[in-house]
Amino acid sequence: MKKIIYLIMLVVICISCDNDIDNYDAPNGGIRGTVYDAQTNKPIPLPVAGSSGIMVNLYELNTNATKSIDFRAKQDGTFENSRVFNGEYRVVVNGPFTDKCESNVTIKGQTQLDLTATPYARIGIQATVDASNQLSVTYTATPSAPSYTINEISVMWNFAKGVDANSSNYASRTAQTEANGTCIFDLPNDNAFKENIHKIKANQNRIYVRVAAHTSNGVNYSEIVELTVN
Repeated sequence: MKKIIYLIMLVVICISCDNDIDNYDAPNGGIRGTVYDAQTNKPIPLPVAGSSGIMVNLYELNTNATKSIDFRAKQDGTFENSRVFNGEYRVVVNGPFTDKCESNVTIKGQTQLDLTATPYARIGIQATVDASNQLSVTYTATPSAPSYTINEISVMWNFAKGVDANSSNYASRTAQTEANGTCIFDLPNDNAFKENIHKIKANQNRIYVRVAAHTSNGVNYSEIVELTVN
């Protein structure tokens, strides 16, 4: 009898806990936006939105909240969190920018907030692949101010859309010291290309190319170029 009473009590407690959880309101707002270059008005390319990506922090204002809401920005310079409670927030994007990238916002429903910043360097890229699968990448990297020095250039390609200087986000990479130049990847003799050819074919023969400029302050990126190999 005691066991039966004990089991009934457990069921009641569990139902009570479930009801308490169900009574919490769901987040009723969200935030999305783009980080634009203050000079060019173009989105600032960012790292892949993984463990080494750029963190966005939301600090709730005028409350007793002690922790920020954190999520990653995307590599195309956009950010989004569709499940945030309505309220007043300070938004901070911790990217490779010369100045602070932050603003206050009132989130009411799905809210748009675009921000501006200045990258340490701007990178232009042109990439082509010929009939024999020679990948040619021409780049130009320009510091946004004379005080920023470019220490190294990374030219990369990957079989997946996510490309950055993290070793898990490129198939092959070459380091350059010149801020402007052209790199050639002999793909048929590239071990990374041969090892991943099945993935490339499964993705309709597409590869993705990107250039990074490393300064002592951070790493800035070019846009990603999608190419079709033969």
